[in-house]
Amino acid sequence: MDPNRLSQALSLLGVALYAHFLWFRPSQEGIALALGLALGGASLAYGERPFPVPFFLVLFALLLALQLYFGYPLFFLLGGLLGVGLPYLAYRLRKPAK
Repeated sequence: MDPNRLSQALSLLGVALYAHFLWFRPSQEGIALALGLALGGASLAYGERPFPVPFFLVLFALLLALQLYFGYPLFFLLGGLLGVGLPYLAYRLRKPAK
């Protein structure tokens, strides 16, 4: 799978999970996980090489600071790790271009 498309899909999944955990099944842990997933997936863009997107990295850092002070930082970090790690793993495991 293309890492860029996987990253976009995980970001959209994070937004959908945020809406789900906000309106249908209220859960602070789920909201933290969803926000981490959405921002983690958007924090790296994939071209020839992965490169960071500063806006989403700053937003991720601000929300992490808020989660450390008020909320559930482990769920937020788990979502961020999945959002960054899965597309990066797909990037590293893809076959090189010939």
